[in-house]
Amino acid sequence: MNSYVVSVLLVCLTTSLPVTAIGNKNGAMRMSQMPVFSDFDKNQDKLISEEEFVQFQKARQELHQSEGRMLKNASRDGMFERIDLDHNKFIDAEEFQSHREMMRKSK
Repeated sequence: MNSYVVSVLLVCLTTSLPVTAIGNKNGAMRMSQMPVFSDFDKNQDKLISEEEFVQFQKARQELHQSEGRMLKNASRDGMFERIDLDHNKFIDAEEFQSHREMMRKSK
């Protein structure tokens, strides 16, 4: 019985985790959903700098282009500033989550 419960919990946990990248047949990574905070925060300081933001967006656009996918929202002018609600030149987890929720509601 205990092994059954553990198995069920592991399945639930695994399926509830966000999938941010899936390997394709060439071994390259492909983004399949909206990116999460840690995808941007490369230095893991719990803040996204404008440089980290721009680097991530550029890499994501290049990946989409190499896969032959349409480049949606290719122009990201002013996006960092719109997400950085307190205008301190960094996006924290709260600001990031607030932006994601706003994007979900607008769809």
